[in-house]
Amino acid sequence: MPGIRAAALLLASFALSQAQNVTLLNLLSRPDIQAPTFYVTTSETALLAPGYIMITPSSPGSTNFQNAPYLYNNLGHLVWSGVHHLSPGLGAYDEKVCYYKGTPHLCFTQFTGPVGGGPGGVGSYSAILDETYTQVAAVAPSGTFAGQDLTQDLHEFNVIGTAGASALLTSYITYAHNVTYPACPGSPETPFTKTGLFTEVSTDGLNTTLFQWNAIDHVDPTDTYVCPGDNNVGSGKSISDGFDFFHINALDKDENGDYLVSSRHTSTLFKIAGNKNTEGLAPGSIIWRLGGKQTSFPIMDSTVPGTPNLNFSFQHHARFRPSINGVSLWDNANDAVTTASAVSSSGMSVTISTSNGTNKATLIEQYVSPGGQLDSSQGSHQFLPNGNHFMGLGSYPYVYEQTSDGTTVFYANWGNLPLQSYRAFKYAWVGKPPISEIALFAYAQSCTAPAAFYASWNGATEVVSWKYFTSSSENGTFALAATAVNNGTFETFTTASFNLYAYAIAYDDLGNMLGQTPTVSVFVPDAALAPSCNPLSCPVGTNYGAASKATCAAPPAPTVISSTSSIVISTTLKSSTTSKATTPVRIQQTPSFTTSPVTVQKTPSLSTSPAHGKKTPTPSSSPLKKPKKTPSPSTSPIKQPKKTPTPSTSPPAQAKKTPSPSSSPVKHPKKTPTPSISSPAQGTKTPSPSTSRIKQPKKTPTPSTSSPAQAKETPAPSSSPVKQPKKTPTPSTPTPAPVKKTPSPSMTKTRKPTLSPSPSSFPLSSTPSPSSSPAARGY
Repeated sequence: MPGIRAAALLLASFALSQAQNVTLLNLLSRPDIQAPTFYVTTSETALLAPGYIMITPSSPGSTNFQNAPYLYNNLGHLVWSGVHHLSPGLGAYDEKVCYYKGTPHLCFTQFTGPVGGGPGGVGSYSAILDETYTQVAAVAPSGTFAGQDLTQDLHEFNVIGTAGASALLTSYITYAHNVTYPACPGSPETPFTKTGLFTEVSTDGLNTTLFQWNAIDHVDPTDTYVCPGDNNVGSGKSISDGFDFFHINALDKDENGDYLVSSRHTSTLFKIAGNKNTEGLAPGSIIWRLGGKQTSFPIMDSTVPGTPNLNFSFQHHARFRPSINGVSLWDNANDAVTTASAVSSSGMSVTISTSNGTNKATLIEQYVSPGGQLDSSQGSHQFLPNGNHFMGLGSYPYVYEQTSDGTTVFYANWGNLPLQSYRAFKYAWVGKPPISEIALFAYAQSCTAPAAFYASWNGATEVVSWKYFTSSSENGTFALAATAVNNGTFETFTTASFNLYAYAIAYDDLGNMLGQTPTVSVFVPDAALAPSCNPLSCPVGTNYGAASKATCAAPPAPTVISSTSSIVISTTLKSSTTSKATTPVRIQQTPSFTTSPVTVQKTPSLSTSPAHGKKTPTPSSSPLKKPKKTPSPSTSPIKQPKKTPTPSTSPPAQAKKTPSPSSSPVKHPKKTPTPSISSPAQGTKTPSPSTSRIKQPKKTPTPSTSSPAQAKETPAPSSSPVKQPKKTPTPSTPTPAPVKKTPSPSMTKTRKPTLSPSPSSFPLSSTPSPSSSPAARGY
């Protein structure tokens, strides 16, 4: 036994020491965002639950992507990166939608601390963001234990109910408490014990402690299944290396005010009496234990075919489930050291019966990963509104969605081991980011070549189309040059005749103007750089700055370009981690436009619609004060982004010209500082077919997944039918004038726990930053 345990520890340590780089999305309009590419290998579109996938990817070693909260859509395209919403030195964990003051908000934990969890370092806290991605509340523990202040741990931040007046938080404290563990080799003693605690605190900015519970007061430490010195559990020999016998990792609260606590190291779920327990039990008392050495359920059976009884171990993400009169959990079934209790990890649904004097727990649903992975740490199991179930594989960089009968309808990943995400969720969400998040990159291979445009709005979920305007003068008259439909990609791509300056306007599905980009200069590579570039961009790593920019004269009047014409180019495809390869790509030249483009007179800027582009005031920086109330968003009905069919794997073609959405003469917001787009280093934006093809619903079997390192973010093909915006005649109202580029103020640092300001700008450094996430095992 000691030899087997030592070998397992060695293998686990080796796996966690390996750093892992990924193929980054090549976002020409936002080079400051280094997000991992999301590879969808199975997608039964008609059976999927609507919503956005929420992950916080990380790696135990250094990596080239940013640890941050992210949103991806069902097509696998990035929707939002929250990298600039993290306080310096903190990592992101457990991103999800929560309800705060009756409306949906984004919630996630910002943590720094020991591998596997708390006690959290100074500054760790949990954040609540509104629909504009402005932080409106900072939540952290305020209690004490054994003379020490509680700090925020990464494992749980559960905002309770639709009002969101309180939240559950996990904490860890190490203190002098000697325990002997006879079941472990050598019966070791641990002078220092790390205990798990949880608190319920108010979310009003005061962080008032409403309830506190500590494992060491109610659970025998020898009920643990781990031993001192095991990987990431502590030796118990010093105050800095206390033995983690319990490992608290999930919390929930039911309608009666009682609590559910998950203990990984005892493989047990505990139901804890709250302040107003209906059975008259003292607050903090254990009502029942499910699993472990002292289970309260003599009957743990199963109705799932092939699984004779209920058996789980080292579980995560336990939740009360009133709809089944029971609980759900993610069964890891192993911890990479002890013997596994199942051949693969899975999501479980369990009914609980405590009537008639006999406690009975029955496994009624089990959702096993299509890859059969045995996840050694982390993970989640979510019930979706349409009856589906969504699972995150924790220590594996995979997510999957299954129907209630276990049919896999979605399967995706963002790389290979040891990449991970503590949990993964899927929620409906409407994002209305500030105007500072809108961006445009414009490029032409020469002064006479067609121009390529890449427009984006980080976090905006209501944009369905863009209009692009160009001019030979930054302060001159701009003409409509192109229109493009957003088909789910982060950047909306199109081409038009060459000109010197450009800006773009975003529209919703009703043709309402949502926001306008700054005016940018069209980048043309100089004579030294041009030979290595292609009609769409220059190689990955190119610095699109003034030093490598050619000077062009004002172009002649536009000429007619047929909508059916195309150009064939041979591009050099390069990723951040792969060698180059030459592939012919056919690019559809669209849209067509006549020799007499619509010319608009320069007019004062129009404002965005009230529901978008609003600059919300930054809340108070002190977590002990109630944050100021931010302006309410528009009360008009919010529309979700149009659901688009799964794209084909054919080489990308430009979206066909669509009717121009109406540019409603809504007032433009006051000019907010927006940085220049053209200075930082950028990657190559080259069209390339995805190497991980998406399974077509009900037609073909799921194709084999090629190496994730080969895929790239590309302009979406026009062959995918996209629901067009509501067809309305383009009004003859003047088009908004370009927004001038002005420097952006720098972001301010925050203290623990702090209301960090919504960034008014994004830094333009493209230098990869290492992930601050700890290693996998022990979460």
